[in-house]
Amino acid sequence: MTKPTDSTPPERMFLTLGGRVWTKQCKATSKRTKQQCRAPAMKGKEVCRTHGGLSRGPVTAEGRARCAAAKTVHGRETRQKRAYISTKMAELYELEMLGRKITDKGYTTSTCNRYWEGMGGRHEMQ
Repeated sequence: MTKPTDSTPPERMFLTLGGRVWTKQCKATSKRTKQQCRAPAMKGKEVCRTHGGLSRGPVTAEGRARCAAAKTVHGRETRQKRAYISTKMAELYELEMLGRKITDKGYTTSTCNRYWEGMGGRHEMQ
């Protein structure tokens, strides 16, 4: 790599191999110390080999599909769990709307209790 240019800030460039090669600095930071990695970045990459510079990612269409299927936002959730929760929330919403319709028509708990008492106290529908 050549000397620092306008596109790369000079603080991100440093000399390696005894002062013979200019290279970018790895942009990975430590979680514990919050300091930037001091290793040189891989050629054409932003990070060193330790922090993922050697990774090419999924190359084949099957690999990309497998990676997309495995992706989750949070480790405790999967796509299947999210879909299940979504359907249950939709059912809950429907029940809530039904309950609101019932209360809007004047069917309160007292009128329902009087209805059941008129049926002889039996709660089974016939």
